Amino acid sequence: MEQGKSSEERRIAIEVEYDGTHYNGWQIQNGGRTIQGEIERAIEVLTREQSRTVASGRTDSGVHALGQIVHFDTRSLISLQRLCIGLNGILPKDISIKNAYRVREGFHARFDAVQRTYRYLIYNHPSRSPFMIYRAMWVHERLDADYLSTVTSQLIGEKDFSSFCKKRESKNITTIRRITDITVQRNGDLISLEITGNAFLHNMIRIIVGTIVEMNKNNAEPAVLAEIVSRRDREFSGVTAPPYGLYLVRVLYEPDLATVESAF
Repeated sequence: MEQGKSSEERRIAIEVEYDGTHYNGWQIQNGGRTIQGEIERAIEVLTREQSRTVASGRTDSGVHALGQIVHFDTRSLISLQRLCIGLNGILPKDISIKNAYRVREGFHARFDAVQRTYRYLIYNHPSRSPFMIYRAMWVHERLDADYLSTVTSQLIGEKDFSSFCKKRESKNITTIRRITDITVQRNGDLISLEITGNAFLHNMIRIIVGTIVEMNKNNAEPAVLAEIVSRRDREFSGVTAPPYGLYLVRVLYEPDLATVESAF
């Protein structure tokens, strides 16, 4: 399937969808399968060259993606469409390349991202569902989507989210992030929380979800969340929700990837 080589490298960005259930997260590590490892292996098989991939964000073990963006360099002259088709023929069935883009030389999937949207799913029913295993967090107590929406609206804006991340390993890492939009919707027994921001701290969304679910169960006043934010201390927030309810939905860039040459 190789289509020849160029003397110059070109930078490609691919849009990737994956079910993270059977992977130890995105990043290559000693022991265990990773999304990055599978994609780099497929690129090598297809292009006959080793390429290091860079993702917009390193999703944890069990976390899913609907629109992860990944860039890599290649000298292969294979067309973008054939690249997608070829990689999908090699990759495991729980990883799919949705599109490929020819981006500028200095494009960086992580540092050039201006906005990221994540979704967290909660299955809210007295009995567990076999179809929601590794797809959504099960909460058997009745949750109020309107309450969750009111509570999370307090997180919009630029704030210090120290209360919603793992304790910092380095004091040089800023915990200030800007959240631009949060929506909470119920569709039957499924509650979806969608959150958009410039960037997110490690476990930030999962800790937010765990915190607001505990607040709802305890009938806490919505203002309690603002108090937790002001504390800037992980000790005051709730549990970390499980990874399998979290989905990376989309990543935006300026200019948008829709404006450049693509496979589809």
